[in-house]
Amino acid sequence: MNGLPPVSDRTLRGAYDRALAEVPDGTAQIGPDGRYTFAGSHERSLRVAGGLGALGLGRQEPVALLMDNSLDAVHTWTGASLGGLVEVPVNTAYKGGFLTHVLNDSGSGVLVCDDAYAERVARVAGDLTALHTVVVRGDTAAADGLRDRFRVVGFDEVVAADPAPPQPIAADDLMAYMYTSGTTGPSKGVLISHAHAYTYASREDQARPVAGDRILVTLPLFHLAGQWYGVYQALIHRAVCVLEPAFSVSRFWPTVREHGITVTVMLGAMAELLQQAEPRPDDADNPLELGVMAPLASDVDGFRDRFGIDLAAVYGMSEIGAVLNGPPESVVGGECGFARDGFELRLVGDDGREVAPGQVGELRVRPEDPRLVMRGYHNLPEKTAETLVDGWVHTGDAFRTDDQGRFFFSDRMKDALRRRGENVSSFEVERVVNEHPDVYESAVVAVPSELTEDEIKAVVVPRAGRTIDPAELTGFLVERLPYFMVPRYVEFAAELPKTPTQKIHKHVLRQSGVDSGVWDREAAGIVLRRSSR
Repeated sequence: MNGLPPVSDRTLRGAYDRALAEVPDGTAQIGPDGRYTFAGSHERSLRVAGGLGALGLGRQEPVALLMDNSLDAVHTWTGASLGGLVEVPVNTAYKGGFLTHVLNDSGSGVLVCDDAYAERVARVAGDLTALHTVVVRGDTAAADGLRDRFRVVGFDEVVAADPAPPQPIAADDLMAYMYTSGTTGPSKGVLISHAHAYTYASREDQARPVAGDRILVTLPLFHLAGQWYGVYQALIHRAVCVLEPAFSVSRFWPTVREHGITVTVMLGAMAELLQQAEPRPDDADNPLELGVMAPLASDVDGFRDRFGIDLAAVYGMSEIGAVLNGPPESVVGGECGFARDGFELRLVGDDGREVAPGQVGELRVRPEDPRLVMRGYHNLPEKTAETLVDGWVHTGDAFRTDDQGRFFFSDRMKDALRRRGENVSSFEVERVVNEHPDVYESAVVAVPSELTEDEIKAVVVPRAGRTIDPAELTGFLVERLPYFMVPRYVEFAAELPKTPTQKIHKHVLRQSGVDSGVWDREAAGIVLRRSSR
């Protein structure tokens, strides 16, 4: 544990340079589409950079990625970053207006997408204002419906380009627009610098991982945890990254054993699913040594004992990076960790004053160097000013601390939800629910989930004289929302509880929970997954 390099050296190019100097022929990445050494990964990334440059992209211009987990996806974002471009990862569940918003708001002229998503792009082609080129990974015939409007290029053509010469990359150069759900409007693009991304990804201030570790990544690459806390972290530590297409309960432990996995990062919901699986006599007979979790499993001791691994806590978000770490030797149930060096953390009450240990307050973060947190929100100066105040990032998340300095997540101060690792804007879900012709108004709130985090409940007021079938409403929403935003629970009401100024009393709806009068989509046999189109 040597600590992070100086902020000015925290770039993707710096991470590759250090790996190439130490272990150029070491295995860097193993995925569903091959394996690469550090030297091979770097060379292929530079080829992608050259291919993207040949499409007309210039320094600090955005390029959008709509790709499933693959090493091609890895080398597309590393290539874009080494080429001085700005990556715009797009959630592969996005469709319709959600997809249109990210592509238009980011101003991406080039989209790299898997062939499976070309039809989805074609459906919104007429609404796209900046896009001019679509790079298709796989069968380019899938993009025939796009050729009248856009230039269509095969991914093989891009990766066959001459390598781009290494570009000078500064720590404050933008690396990505990461779109995160808001509460009062569409998703916002968080402007993230190279230093911000590197600091999020690195655990050089922790005991693990180390060179020689084998890190399993099952989380999607369009999220920070998969891309940076997984793939990028392995690069920084000169460890092997084993990339899986997705998380699977049945495949998790066989994959761990097959590849000799020693470290992984997982969501709390993943831990719950693993723990709910039927116990086996060989559960602890595996090479995994450390699982970093956000949030921790509900039964830390039980999980640790059953599978024979250490657990560590972490907390972060797009706007601030990873600011809390909970080392395995001191971890306790429910914690998110201790404040990380390089960040000043305060918990502030409604009166603007710092609260005492044990009391709940909003987490505010001030970095020792402004490059370690977001530069702002893309094209949203007013939202930026609301969130970034005098050097402090107002997170909107409520925490409490114990007398030893551990942080415990309490609640979300905003009307945002988090379902199985995905941030969900109640505003965005309500907007689509209200588009149904028989809906007068609605309110979307979080209710407890058996897998940690939240489930989504929609309280719906039908128009006068109308009756709504909850299954039909669900079908309406499936066509318009990413699968993870579709409410599990639907409750009908004659009216919504409101304040004198007509604001909805959401805390009343949350407290009502899920009683016998609430319709449960899953109990009705409607289970949605990422593959749901």
